[in-house]
Amino acid sequence: MKTTFSVAALVAAASAQQYNITSKGFQLVLTSDDGAINSAVSACHTGAALESLCLSKTSDPSKPSPFDTFYFNTTSTSEPPVNHTELGAEGILTWFLPVNDYGNIPSSAYFYYDSSTDSATPILTTGTPVDVQRMSFTDKDELILQGYIDWTANPPKYAGPYGLNRWYACQTYYAGYQYTNLVWGLGAGKPENPTCLKVDVKRVFV
Repeated sequence: MKTTFSVAALVAAASAQQYNITSKGFQLVLTSDDGAINSAVSACHTGAALESLCLSKTSDPSKPSPFDTFYFNTTSTSEPPVNHTELGAEGILTWFLPVNDYGNIPSSAYFYYDSSTDSATPILTTGTPVDVQRMSFTDKDELILQGYIDWTANPPKYAGPYGLNRWYACQTYYAGYQYTNLVWGLGAGKPENPTCLKVDVKRVFV
């Protein structure tokens, strides 16, 4: 176990050389238009050094932790898109995993894809994975992804940059854990998961 986290610490240290500018801590707050959801987000255990982004105010079978503090890491060259500064600079969502004898190990979010469905689940893992998901916060502190291609055009063409907000709160099943998680819809339509409810995600600094 010590070897595992020693390696994780080295990977985290190496990745920190790239995404080495850390924001102040914040909560992620989810809200829906109908008022059914108004909840902060927790980092919920889904495996060894793996956490999903679950809603704090739920009665899920896998009990969520109290809300957590997250961070946003960027590089020294991160800048908002020219002429679209409202989209914000891209970076990665980070969180610190508390580990006995090792202190807090930095983790960052990637998207877990299941090819049998039309949504992706953000998962936090130690260090910076190769497939880390880049995100951004708008000038209104809303969490988005940025796009550059118009996939509705025939043929598809460059159309960016533009902001995408395809966040949902959905009941998920991952590695035996059941949570109401923050989920990203793959495509313009609502995910097929019948429990999904459209949400906005905003950071609130602590």
